[in-house]
Amino acid sequence: MLPDDDDRAQRELTIRQLIAGLLAGQTAAEEAPGDPPLGGPDFGGGLVVPQARAAEVIAAAEALARRGTAGRPVDLPSVQLRLIAEALVIDEHPSAAGWTARERQLAAHWVAVLIERFGEDGVQRLLLALTVQQ
Repeated sequence: MLPDDDDRAQRELTIRQLIAGLLAGQTAAEEAPGDPPLGGPDFGGGLVVPQARAAEVIAAAEALARRGTAGRPVDLPSVQLRLIAEALVIDEHPSAAGWTARERQLAAHWVAVLIERFGEDGVQRLLLALTVQQ
């Protein structure tokens, strides 16, 4: 590995650990003693993410990200936002294990653009679009 690769790998590991820590803290805070368990069928926890081919996810994310741009190019998302999109969206997708590295990169790029433009609503829009395609 080159020194730049080591630095990138360390940054990615740090961001993933930060995200995992935030999620663990959020889960602990949400599940106070005496509260009903989250995520059960009657409790509405967690997002339902439909199985999808990488091409479907990429196309849907790109179409949503370009919506309202009138053909103008979209800004490139930051590396940090792309890593967040990869860790919180792509890595959690039930079909992602079968995607190529290039497909994962493209999906993470467009999901990061969605997050940059629309925040969490962008991810919700993507889930809705993929669910409607089913």
